Formats: sequence, structure tokens, C-alpha cells
Amino acid sequence: MLKFETPSRNVYAWDDEVGLFVPFSSTMEAVINEISRQGYHSKEQIIKRLREDFREEEVAFCYDWLQKWEKVRPLNYKLEIPREFPIISIKKYLLRYGIQQLILNVTEDCNFRCKYCTYSEYYEYTRPRSEKCMVFSVAKKAIDQFIMLLKEGQRFNPLREPSIGFYGGEPLLNFDLIKDCIEYVETIDDDFGIIYNITTNGSLLDKHKADWLMEHDFTIAVSLDGPEEEHDRNRIYSDGKGTFRNVMKNVSSIMDSGYKKIFSMAVFDWKSNLFEIEEFFNRIDVPPLMIASTVGITGGCKYYDQFSKDDYSAYLEQIKMAKNYYYEIFSKKNKLQEKDSFFDRIIGDNAKYSLFVPISIRKFSSIVPCTGTCIPGKKIFVDFSGNFHICEKMVEINPFGNVHDGLDYEKISEIVTDYFRHMDKCPNCRVKRTCSYCYIKFATDKGFMSSSHICEEVESSSIVPFGEALMLAEINPEYVEKSAHLENLKRNWSE
Repeated sequence: MLKFETPSRNVYAWDDEVGLFVPFSSTMEAVINEISRQGYHSKEQIIKRLREDFREEEVAFCYDWLQKWEKVRPLNYKLEIPREFPIISIKKYLLRYGIQQLILNVTEDCNFRCKYCTYSEYYEYTRPRSEKCMVFSVAKKAIDQFIMLLKEGQRFNPLREPSIGFYGGEPLLNFDLIKDCIEYVETIDDDFGIIYNITTNGSLLDKHKADWLMEHDFTIAVSLDGPEEEHDRNRIYSDGKGTFRNVMKNVSSIMDSGYKKIFSMAVFDWKSNLFEIEEFFNRIDVPPLMIASTVGITGGCKYYDQFSKDDYSAYLEQIKMAKNYYYEIFSKKNKLQEKDSFFDRIIGDNAKYSLFVPISIRKFSSIVPCTGTCIPGKKIFVDFSGNFHICEKMVEINPFGNVHDGLDYEKISEIVTDYFRHMDKCPNCRVKRTCSYCYIKFATDKGFMSSSHICEEVESSSIVPFGEALMLAEINPEYVEKSAHLENLKRNWSE
């Protein structure tokens, strides 16, 4: 168990073996320690040893509670990571739980030069920028492979909700290809209810393109980092000029039309003014915030080398102030909001993740026994030439098939086997269920790094978010339950 305190000084423990938070106390800790000692397993013996420091009835209660708890939690549980992952197991897993999303990287070209871009010089193990574009023959074969996989997996998972996404670079630079793809999909009598989405910087989202996307019921995700000064600090054209005004003009036009499937995606860093961003995303003329994330710190990332220790200290102080502000607001919430704020995303969502994502009565999967990684094939990212990749951040490292030959299950097995071979700290980790690390955290051009140098920090770094999450549950349990619990249960039971 991992013991922690909330800011309000209440003590809990996270039991990773069953995926539950439990109330804790010094008495409970003492009883656990005594149970672990040789020769002191009976209730009477433990009460006798602890009666000088703790009340007898408290010791008895804790002992009885733990005896019942042992009937729930696995006895002598130890996570065993398989030495290999059979191809047949990989295929069955993907047909049942994977093959959910096809992402077409329709162009590697972009009219922006965002300073934190995954494909910038700050990232050592991602592809460089280029002007390469996908052609329809490649896109068509990718769609055909996707449809074939959906048909094969339909009997395993008839409730699958597949999607086709368009990515770049800036995908609207290859808008004609996007239209050709959708027209082709619509000629196929697939009966899968495929939905469409696009991730765009918004600069080319003029009325013609916007009307077409809305007509075809696209979910439109626009990169928008906050007010003009904040947005233009990193999101610039190739000539160095800001992009905010052009993006907002296009976004406002869609918002004015009443279209509901447009969302913002924000990125922030140590120089961001968090309170100004919070105020910006509370505006009614700004699309609801789908995702807000910091610039990723992954293997080979040098983005944060440009900042000083003072920058980081100022950022941490902002985070502290933002949390205090959010806790005060959160305590007054009695119903779900129509629109979540920036602080809901960077503070509330993290708390809800800590509270609900790991809670599950299901056993660990034999395919994904730990960490937040996926099985290649759950998402299929297709580059301009037709190769399959794990995701948009894992391009050119570990491809696992192509549009001509389909999924290479043998290669997928090799990737997963190699990954978990390097996860040497996982079996004894006390927060396996909450770990969000995946391939990108450990990937290099020479294979995966050992988890030893990273995972030692995972347990200690979990204590603060656990405490803050439980505090939010203490402050307003009804709000937390309504906002996350049912969604989490649905996710867990679906697997």
C-alpha cells in the first residue's frame, strides 16, 4: 500500500492490488506492520504488543478489517510480466479491444512553425519537418485495411465506435484528399457508423472548408493556446508573425453558426500565464476546451533547456495559486457546468484521473499488465507513404505494418515484448494502475530505455496528486461522482 495525506491532513492508502483507496491511520499502519512480523499473527498477540500505544478496540477493529480485506485483495499477489506475447493473443486482443481509430497523416507540411512542435528541433527521436503529402491511392488502401479489420473484429466487439482522423502537419493543406477520403468511405456499405475528426491549427479553416466539415459532421479540434499574447508566443507562421487573429476569425465564424462539435486544444509551458488562460477559455466565443497539456517531456526532448530555474519556480508558484483558487471554486459547485474551464482540465481532470481511472474490479490484462501503454493497432497512424505507426508521436520508430500488407502481428509482438522487457521496476511498483507512461517515454532510436532511471520517481510523484484528488472528493463528493464515476465504470466494464 502507498500511504498519503490530503492537504486537510486526512490519511489514506492506495492499494494497487485491487485498485482502491482506503482510509488509513497510524493504528492501521501499526497493525499491518505487526501482521508482517513473524510470530505475531493472532489478534490477541497484536493487541498485547500494541496496547501501550493504541486503544485495544482500535487495534481489534483494524485487525478485523484487514482480515476481511485479505478476502478481497489477492493473496501473495505479484505481477508477472510475460516473457513473450504470442501473436495469436495479440490478434485476439486487438480484434476485441483495439482497431478503434485510423489516423491519416495527410501531409507533413505545415504553414506554422510552433516552437514546441513535436517535429521541431527540440525533439531528437521524431521525424523532421517536410513537405511530403499523402496521395489518394495510399489513403484508399489504408481505409480498405481499416474496414477489413473492422469486419474481422465485428463478432468480437459489435459495439465498437471506430473513427477516422486527419492529421498533419496541417491537414487542411491537403483538403482535397480529405474530401476524396470521405466520399470514398461513404460509398462503402460498412454499417460501422464511422465518425470523422480533424486536428487543425485553424488558420485555413475558411467558410468553404468549415461548411464542408460541418456538413459531414466532423469533430473539429483547433489548437488554441489562450489569449493573443499567450497564443502568439509559440504558435507563429514561418515568417515569425503571430497566428491568433486569423485563427480566432475562423473559429468565431463556426461558433456563430451554432455548431457544437468544435473544440480547443491548449498547450502551456513554464512561461504561460495560467490565470489569463483560465479567463480566456471561460469566454462564450471560445470553443470548449477538450485537452490542455504541458509541452511533453519525453526521451530526447530539449524544449525546456531554454528556461531557467527561476522560470520553473515561478511556474510552480502559479500552479499552487491556481490550485488554491480551484479548490475554493470547486467547493461551491453543486452541479455540472456546461463548459469546463482551463483549471478544470489541468487540475480537476488530473484529480479525477487519480480518483477513477485506476479503480476497477477487473484483473490486469495479460497483454497490458502495467503502465499506460497501448497495444500497437489500437490506434493506427498512417504516414504519407502508407506505413503504420503506434501514434502521431511515434513516427519512424517501430512501424508495424503498411497499407499493402496490413498489420504485422509478429512485429507488434516484438514491440510489446521489447517494451516490457525494459520495464524492470514494474512488478514491485505500488502505483502500477495509475502509471500513464507509454512507449514515447522510453523510446530512442536504438530501442527502449530501461525503466529503472524513471520509475523510481513514479511512486513518490503519485503522493501529491492522490492527496489533492481525495481532498476534492472530501470537498464535494457529489460533484466528483457525477462528473467521472459512471464514465469510468463504463470504461472498465467495456474491457
